[in-house]
Amino acid sequence: MKKKNIPVKKDIPKPKRLLFNFLIAFFPVLLFILLEFILRIFHYGDESRLFMDHPDEQYKEYRTVNPHVGAKYFQRLEYSEPARDIFLRKKPDNCFRIFVMGSSTVIGFPYEYNLMFSRILQERLQDAYPGKKIEMINTAITAINTFTLLDFMPQILAEKPDAILIYAGHNEFYGAFGVGSAEAIGNNRALIRLHLRLMNSKVYQAIRNSIGGIGKTFSGGKAPSRGTLMSKVVRKADIIYNSKDYRKGIRYFEKNYGAMLNLARKNKVPVFVSDLVSNVRDIKPFKSIATENYKGADDYYKEARAAEQRNEFQKAKENYLMARDYDCIRFRASGEINEKIRSLAVEYKASYVPTLALFESNSPHQIVGDNLLTEHVHPNIEGQFLLADAFYEAIARSGIIGKNVDEFSVKSAEYYRNTYGYTELDRLVGYHRIANLKFHFPFRDESKDYIDYRQIYRPVSFLDSLAFTVIASKEVSTSDAHEELAIRFEKQQDYFNAFREYNALVKINPYLPVYYRKAADCLINSGDLPLALKYYNRSLDCEESFYARFRAGEIYLIKNDLIQAVRYFSKALELAGKDSDRMKVLTKLYIAYTYRNDKENATRILQSMHRMSPGIQISVPPRGYFYTSYIPVQIKPFIDQANELLAKADQQGAERVLLESLKINDSPVANRMLGEIYAKNNEHPKALFRLRKVYGDFDTDPRYLHLMILVCLNNGQRQDADRYLKQLAQIEPDYPELARLKEYFQGTPVQ
Repeated sequence: MKKKNIPVKKDIPKPKRLLFNFLIAFFPVLLFILLEFILRIFHYGDESRLFMDHPDEQYKEYRTVNPHVGAKYFQRLEYSEPARDIFLRKKPDNCFRIFVMGSSTVIGFPYEYNLMFSRILQERLQDAYPGKKIEMINTAITAINTFTLLDFMPQILAEKPDAILIYAGHNEFYGAFGVGSAEAIGNNRALIRLHLRLMNSKVYQAIRNSIGGIGKTFSGGKAPSRGTLMSKVVRKADIIYNSKDYRKGIRYFEKNYGAMLNLARKNKVPVFVSDLVSNVRDIKPFKSIATENYKGADDYYKEARAAEQRNEFQKAKENYLMARDYDCIRFRASGEINEKIRSLAVEYKASYVPTLALFESNSPHQIVGDNLLTEHVHPNIEGQFLLADAFYEAIARSGIIGKNVDEFSVKSAEYYRNTYGYTELDRLVGYHRIANLKFHFPFRDESKDYIDYRQIYRPVSFLDSLAFTVIASKEVSTSDAHEELAIRFEKQQDYFNAFREYNALVKINPYLPVYYRKAADCLINSGDLPLALKYYNRSLDCEESFYARFRAGEIYLIKNDLIQAVRYFSKALELAGKDSDRMKVLTKLYIAYTYRNDKENATRILQSMHRMSPGIQISVPPRGYFYTSYIPVQIKPFIDQANELLAKADQQGAERVLLESLKINDSPVANRMLGEIYAKNNEHPKALFRLRKVYGDFDTDPRYLHLMILVCLNNGQRQDADRYLKQLAQIEPDYPELARLKEYFQGTPVQ
């Protein structure tokens, strides 16, 4: 038999075989990278980063919170935008940077951004630590929970925070990826975490969007268009206490929250974690289901009401808390969530903020209800201030910004409630938002007799109509309404109330310089020059402008601060575009140089003016010290009354009236008057405190410096007295009492 010729199989060299296998394995990866690159070139999908460089040229040195970051967590439902706070790309040495994390309570719902507790807190901290630049960046989005917050944490840590504040836990069951949420991809924590990581990829977004589109086709299309986000976000409403879903939600909260705190601890970033507040007294359980082991939530609520009627308030409180915990629709965090927050704070060495205790101490019989909350969990205006108080006290107590607050600039919590940037309009907007919310699930069964609050409500006044329009129409924002009111007050020459509306706009839009300038203009017209100067300077932090430089320069000229006046007018001259503006600035510069006896520069300015307008004559008014004659309109009655009492030698009465005025306006004039009263009564330490508090306002006033020299000497502070004496000699060499003060300083008493 002949043997068949069987082809001999040649062995492929091992290196080539390995290379071939590697290419086959790597080809999908290469294809994925190429597709990712192409999708990024064409800007496909959503930008999932939490922070981005600010898109406006004016703010090119800043980063901001990405307004579209919510798209990563909400595919079926609309998402709210964050507050778009900004922070410097290059962190200054004197900067203390704080990031705030949470959901709808943290973003200030049902109010606008001016009433976010973070903005109230920022103002308090900036006043308490004037040597620091306090950056406060609020990252909150409505209807998110700890899955989203944990996803945020590495990005926040990358921005060099000095502290992180967390108020979160109410949304754990129905917030995005919660066990009862309509925005879910399953109930496996590892799968959810993987999904969030992959969402940073454009290819994965394309796959998700394709699958989502197919799902919508077969399920009937869009998410419900009617109702609030609160009513749309729920997929599985009933979550019974201690059920499998309840325990899973608690377990995921503990793991996510713990992972957040662990990341911060590894990066040595202090974290302040707050327990949660809910309305237990005035919100009935949304749904009550009795089981073999537990009574229904309604039973506990009825027992609480009965106990309260019998004045058994501790028993009432216990039953109210049980009613909340056994409520099957879990829009309020149970007591177990707060227990987890407290224990995790201890485990990861975070600073615990006892907000609930503060709310309870400000509630009748320690039971929180409608007195501080708008509905089930969102604080009303007083509640937002309390939330800011809780974090402020914790931060100040920790000493992380500074060992001590500045005793001359720190103000009481009550002061901010009286003076902060919000008005009755904000309260009414919040009222209507909550009224509309309560026409929907879970406050009302939307499947029966649906009524649209926005179609049935009839406003009762112009202000009420304006506030209602904000929530009923997408065309009018709260900012629009505040501006309309401000213009209305200006036309009525009610400049103080116009300022209050502009001040609310400043707090809503703290990075828009136009509102600072408008607020400052109203302050000048209402007699508050110190605050007007502060607002002009804040506008200059955002944007250089001729107008702000010129008006601030005028205030410095009134203050007799000639160095600053010249500096501001010189900068205004550089910015002046019209000849008329240049002439206005040159006139003021000529006056300032004349007051300084700077003949060389005065002559130079006069020559410039003659070139523009030959033969012009400049009349220089007599130099005086008129700053104390500008009194804020809202405290003028107090100042007048105090002067009347002083004329009658009733110094105690005048002191009482002046102290009362400080609750309304921390006026330099009132503080100076108090210092003068205390000095006359030989209460030298109290006099020194009040007078030092207003040093920046009157340090160019000879009479003020005269008094400071005497008070310092009487307090044994000769070094400070010597400094003030030299300062007085420099600004007013011909001051009549200068020689006698020098004698007194050397030890010769002055009568």
